[in-house]
Amino acid sequence: MDAINGITLKIYAELCAKMKDVINDHEACAKIAREAGIKRPDWESAHKAWQEKITDPADKGRTALRFVDIWNNETRKKRPK
Repeated sequence: MDAINGITLKIYAELCAKMKDVINDHEACAKIAREAGIKRPDWESAHKAWQEKITDPADKGRTALRFVDIWNNETRKKRPK
């Protein structure tokens, strides 16, 4: 899968995992993306495009499965032991 605005699916899923508690707060999400070196317009555009790909019926869930796998792995790393 190609990157969107330099954001691969892996990076996108990892960032979404970091944003899981603030996903509806656009300012907080933009801050997390900025801290990862991603400009807000690039993040917003990539977020929209990845969401379209993830929910595209023609993709048959392939991208969604990869996203969820990466997201789950990333959130597991963040859990207290």
